[in-house]
Amino acid sequence: MPIYSFISKGGEVIEELVSSGTKRVTRDGVDYDRCIGSEGFIVSGQAKIPSQAEQVRDGYYKLEQSRGSRFLKNSTFTTKQIKRAWGF
Repeated sequence: MPIYSFISKGGEVIEELVSSGTKRVTRDGVDYDRCIGSEGFIVSGQAKIPSQAEQVRDGYYKLEQSRGSRFLKNSTFTTKQIKRAWGF
């Protein structure tokens, strides 16, 4: 169930977790109509979740960067680990 913004005739705005087809809610005797404007952000399904290999590469890269340059000779990762992470 998504969160939608609702506005009353007096201009008060609330956010409620309701089913996707809900157009109106009543809270404490006040009717609120669903806002047609921007809901903050919209999830369109076009976002792609990275593959597990990409996530591992990103993790290795972030760890190497946090310890200085990934080209330093005193890396805590072995050559075999790095090659496996990058798919070589």
